[in-house]
Amino acid sequence: MNIRKFATVFAAFAAFAVISAYAQDDEVTSFEDFDEPVAESNATDASNGGTSEVNAAGGSASSEDVTKLDLLSVETESEAEQAAIAKQVETVSTIDAAELQNTSKSVSKAINSASGVKVRKSGGMGSEGKINIRGMEGKNIKVLVNGVPVETQGNLGLDDIPIDQIADIEVYKGYIPARFATDGAGGAINIVTKKRPTNSVDASYSFSSFNTHKASVAASHLIDSIAGAASLEIGVSGYFNHSDNDYEFTSPYMKSSTGADTSVVRDHDHYTSYNVQAFANLMNAWFDQISLGAGFGAFDKQIQGIENRIKEAASEGYNFGVSFGLDKKNFFAKNLNFGDNFSFGYAENKIIDTSRVHCRNWFSCDTAQKNVGELVSMGLPRLRTVQVYDFNNLLNFDYQFIKDQKIYWNTLIKYHKENPEDDYGAKMAQFNTAGLPGEVFSITTGLSLEKNFFDSRLQNLLGFKFHYMKAEISNMPTSLLIEPAVESNDYHDFSYDESLMFKVVKPLSVKASYQHAVRLPTPEELFGDGIRVSAATSLKPEQADNFNFGISVDLQELPLVTRLRFDGDVFYSYYKDRIHYMSSAQMSTPYFNMNPIRAWGYEGDVKLDVNEWVLLGTNWTFQDLRNMKYTAKQGVPKKAIVPNIPRFFMNYLAEFHIGDLFSKEDFLKVWWSANYTDEYFYGWKISSRQSRKIKASFTQDVGVEYSIWDNKLGWSFEVDNITDSESFDKFGESKPGRSFATKIRYSFK
Repeated sequence: MNIRKFATVFAAFAAFAVISAYAQDDEVTSFEDFDEPVAESNATDASNGGTSEVNAAGGSASSEDVTKLDLLSVETESEAEQAAIAKQVETVSTIDAAELQNTSKSVSKAINSASGVKVRKSGGMGSEGKINIRGMEGKNIKVLVNGVPVETQGNLGLDDIPIDQIADIEVYKGYIPARFATDGAGGAINIVTKKRPTNSVDASYSFSSFNTHKASVAASHLIDSIAGAASLEIGVSGYFNHSDNDYEFTSPYMKSSTGADTSVVRDHDHYTSYNVQAFANLMNAWFDQISLGAGFGAFDKQIQGIENRIKEAASEGYNFGVSFGLDKKNFFAKNLNFGDNFSFGYAENKIIDTSRVHCRNWFSCDTAQKNVGELVSMGLPRLRTVQVYDFNNLLNFDYQFIKDQKIYWNTLIKYHKENPEDDYGAKMAQFNTAGLPGEVFSITTGLSLEKNFFDSRLQNLLGFKFHYMKAEISNMPTSLLIEPAVESNDYHDFSYDESLMFKVVKPLSVKASYQHAVRLPTPEELFGDGIRVSAATSLKPEQADNFNFGISVDLQELPLVTRLRFDGDVFYSYYKDRIHYMSSAQMSTPYFNMNPIRAWGYEGDVKLDVNEWVLLGTNWTFQDLRNMKYTAKQGVPKKAIVPNIPRFFMNYLAEFHIGDLFSKEDFLKVWWSANYTDEYFYGWKISSRQSRKIKASFTQDVGVEYSIWDNKLGWSFEVDNITDSESFDKFGESKPGRSFATKIRYSFK
């Protein structure tokens, strides 16, 4: 081995050790007087899309609140070309998932390292996770796979998708392009799946702390010249995930004799999920590609208690789906490209809460003579099943009618139906505990015009979207003698955006964008869950006006370093009719539209390639959200800081990588990363004595990755939170401490 390379490897390991040791003892100065929105009490039932957080019992049964995923289609060639051009103008950060394919990182872990983004989870694998982009989170953030919204499909979570099967993760901040043909007010995450190489097999297995296992496999085969120039590609893929999630955590609801929070082990939080898919692509027939896919997935999750112990309650579900796609360039005319993708999904999700045991806290439990359930303090057992039907069709056209000018037309048609049942709970309670059926039909159509000037030094992207939704909601009657009333509401609205990018000189460019955005209510917000969340028949769509100004600098071949990149943004948003939920212990309550919110902030991202072996990076985000109208009901003053949202956070990265180290076509990477999040308030800061805060945290991760045979065989070992620091995403509920993970991946072509 080359002596110079060996010396560099040794120096990198020594530097990482010094950094970790220093960071463990270093004291992080906290920013004072940071605040936050009323803690949203997510009462989504696990049988309503596979998620649940039941606040009365302090239990969490959610399975990735941010989204539920179904079939993972592959981005077509025309979609990829359209995205590559548009992203030069749009407010977007792209994470290269191919760089992470040999690691044990999840999707949420990957996007959590981007500026302006914070993913907050309530536990380990399978737990509730909320993506926060520039202060907006949850349903304000759309999740898409290859440009198709997936929040209503299936019952498997964002982190269930193996990182091996993803090419890129695109983070759109305060902006959702018209080409996505979807609503949304806060931003979007678009997962671009990997194009599978023909005649290939890719398999991986990882094992980590808390008995966590992840396995995935993908295989494809190409049959050439089945009829003339046509060829057929077939393939299968699948994954399996399991975790006991049995880590120790602190809870503010359990106090020691000294008044301090006590620690307990999550003893009822097992999670298992799996998914299998098959596809066939007929290529180079009259259509460039005709694709057919089918998939089946399932999950099983115990419900973990937070305020008190839960021993038996659980959620489970399964889904299956089919998809059919067409793609054609020069569709009856030169430079006219066509694409259409249809999908159908069926899911059946269940929450099982029929126990006779009910615990008042973590140490005192009672056994009743009848089934009382554990999730609702009123003693209502449930065996609720929700059948979910989804039909989606995405139609894409793009046409270049003159040089440097293109037009895009994208239309998404969606139909969603839910049918809840709970005969067991209704018999015990003598009233309907399941909720009532509902259905939603929506159309979003978007038109975009792209124009380039001065040899593409100036690029302009103008977009318009029309949103229409019709919801039929069965409202819960106030008496068993009254038939449920079916109410029908129609929503329609416009959104529009303008984006500009100008290359001042070769290494310097500036961007500016404005979008008037609309987010339609989701089925969960409209229908409720039958117990804690009632139907909201009069909900209005959210509206937002988002402004962004950014600057990008890319300096190469500098005297002392190889490359320096900087991206900085200043943003401003004004939100109206934000959809919100506030729980009540005494009665069922609906979602409602709250007062206007103003947000502004700034973010920066610096990456420094010191040389061909060393990469350093950091990014930071400050965001300030304030209530813009006095709220008499809650006593919230005007311009009060919206709580429960991080205001300032930073990420750090140091990476050493080198190739052809021990043999030809091998590759070694050693890395250290860290995250700092400043403290912020859990509730509205109405009084100077407000003490419910989410503490500041500083966590560090380290890892090593090694591959041989031109990345055909790869291995990694990682330690998350190496200093075992206490960190929080939710009030008083600590995240896992130090954990270990190792992964092996094999790719055959």
